[in-house]
Amino acid sequence: MKTLSPKEHKRNAIVTGAFFITATATAIIGVILYDPILLDPDYLITGVKNSNQIVLGAIFETILAISAIGTALMMYPYLKNFNESWGLGYVCFRMLETVFILIGILSMLAIVTLSKEYVKLGPSEIQSFQITAKLLKTTRDSTFVLGRHFMLGVNTFIYSLLFFKSKLVPMQLSILGITGAVSIFIGSILEMFGVISPTSGLIIVIALPIAFYEMILAVWLIRKGFNLNAIINEQ
Repeated sequence: MKTLSPKEHKRNAIVTGAFFITATATAIIGVILYDPILLDPDYLITGVKNSNQIVLGAIFETILAISAIGTALMMYPYLKNFNESWGLGYVCFRMLETVFILIGILSMLAIVTLSKEYVKLGPSEIQSFQITAKLLKTTRDSTFVLGRHFMLGVNTFIYSLLFFKSKLVPMQLSILGITGAVSIFIGSILEMFGVISPTSGLIIVIALPIAFYEMILAVWLIRKGFNLNAIINEQ
């Protein structure tokens, strides 16, 4: 890593923390705004009635995707100092998480477009639109599990393990990150096999450790920054 001043390291830590907070906040808001499609069985009807709300949800999820990329770009220079291969692995899995988020956004916007045409259809055309909409909704649900749970678990485990080894942040915080990553990863596997639903209360409980971790990490980075002694020792 290029030699930076303590002030520059502090600035980078603040930006990284801000990205984490933005990612968590926009992820929650986006899901809430999608409720008319995600929770209503007649989502092709409610989709057109709440089209602006769904589009707003897509905007928040786009900000989520940008924030996820931002955390990867900000942390990679620090992580690669301790293990370049693992640091690159973190970036790759974070980018894959973002790709799945974007596919989910496109699916939701496509459902909104379908819903606007659906209300104009005659009885003979309704079924094909319902099948297409169901496929899009299933795609969105699958990308949610793969991106926001599976890939998130993998990339969080990688950078938290590097934090633990490098001591860039306190050890207790790194352990919380590893625990949260393993928890959401196991949850994603259970979702894939249909043991639990992506909308169940249980998956929310499983996801809480990683949500708490990201918020605590964000606040720590903004207030304290990265451990400068750990950075200096690796230079």
